[in-house]
Amino acid sequence: MINIDNVFEMNAVWNKTHYHHFGIHPTTACLYGDDADDIETIRVKISDNQSIPESNQKNMIADYWGWFDSKDETFGLTYPQRFLLDMCFPNGIKLSEEHGQGKAYRLIIIESKNIII
Repeated sequence: MINIDNVFEMNAVWNKTHYHHFGIHPTTACLYGDDADDIETIRVKISDNQSIPESNQKNMIADYWGWFDSKDETFGLTYPQRFLLDMCFPNGIKLSEEHGQGKAYRLIIIESKNIII
C-alpha cells in the first residue's frame, strides 16, 4: 500500500516547458537525443487533486501522472499528461486498476535540481 504523504525522487529531462523521459540515466541520455545537462533530479509526491482531466483540454500544460505498480510497489511509468499514461495499457488504466495491477496517480513536483556530471 502506498503512503500518499511520501516524497520520492527520480530523474527527468527538462525541455524548458515540462519534464519528460522520467527515470532516465545521465549516461544514456544521448540515446534519446537528450543533453545530459538537461537532466534534473526531481522530488515528487502524490497530489491532493486526483480528479481525472477532460480528454479534450485545449491548454495542454503539464499535468504529471504516474502508475504505481501493485506488484513492485513502485512508480514506474510517469508522463506529463494522463492520456499518455493511458496509452501504455492495451485496455486502459481503468481496467488495469480494476484488476488490481496498480493505480494511476496525479503527481506534483515539489523541487528540482540539476545533476552535476
